[in-house]
Amino acid sequence: MPGETTTAALADSLPTMRFGARLVQEQKGRVRDTVDRRTLPNNSGNAWSEVDFATLDASTVTETTDLINSPEQLSDTLRTISPSHSGIHILYTDLVADRVIAEAASIVRSGVLGMNAIMRKEDLDGIVQGRGASTDLGTAGNPLTSGLIRHAKYRISSNVTESNPDEPIHMQHHGFCLADIDDEFSAPIGTYEITSGVTADILAQSYSKAPRMLGGVTVHENGNMTIDSSDDCEGFVYSRNGIILVEGFMPKTEVLRRPNIGAGATSVFMYYSYAWGFRSSGNWQFSITADATAPA
Repeated sequence: MPGETTTAALADSLPTMRFGARLVQEQKGRVRDTVDRRTLPNNSGNAWSEVDFATLDASTVTETTDLINSPEQLSDTLRTISPSHSGIHILYTDLVADRVIAEAASIVRSGVLGMNAIMRKEDLDGIVQGRGASTDLGTAGNPLTSGLIRHAKYRISSNVTESNPDEPIHMQHHGFCLADIDDEFSAPIGTYEITSGVTADILAQSYSKAPRMLGGVTVHENGNMTIDSSDDCEGFVYSRNGIILVEGFMPKTEVLRRPNIGAGATSVFMYYSYAWGFRSSGNWQFSITADATAPA
């Protein structure tokens, strides 16, 4: 046959290669790093418990005061958290491990995707716990402002019921809401000289080096937070001691050979035991609902 021989002419002889494999990037979200984490000891039952002792009141005493018949009574309140299990099962055949490219085989065998799923579920459950605050300081449809964050901080550190001035205070919120904070601080651009400080830092880095302090609150961008159908998102400000993560056991992996499936296969089971709880939720934890429209 007359003509030039090109790759199109020998298309059936060309191999199809995959030169890389990667994991789909997970959203940022690590509520667990900002709370009071406790471990349920072995051989101690199914529940982690602690008691709160109420404060006592002292009296003015004069020379004629007799306290013998007016003792202060101690009272306690029990808090109990029972961890439950989460898990995932991944099954892959020997042919998968032997035939896919090396990078993909490494991902399959390592089980990293399964562990990512377990830790994502833990973070999502932590968000549900954080959103359980009894008071929401924000308003749907309105932007997140630095004032709301600072007000939540003072509601925690100086509330009259049970203050918590010494513990670190954190906020979890979606990046779309945090963008409004950036806009608030960068508004003076074009009017005032931008010297080194918070505004210059926001313009240069935003949350690339998150978390960032704002009004005594450590602000965390959490992409696992859901946005509702009205483009609003509920974030939350909380004391480290306000949210508890009780771990029944750390993540673990069990491997089972399955020679009866597809000329040989492997099942990988991953489990984790945990539960979220709270202390003084009306005092150490506040929601802030804000507009989460995607930045233009």
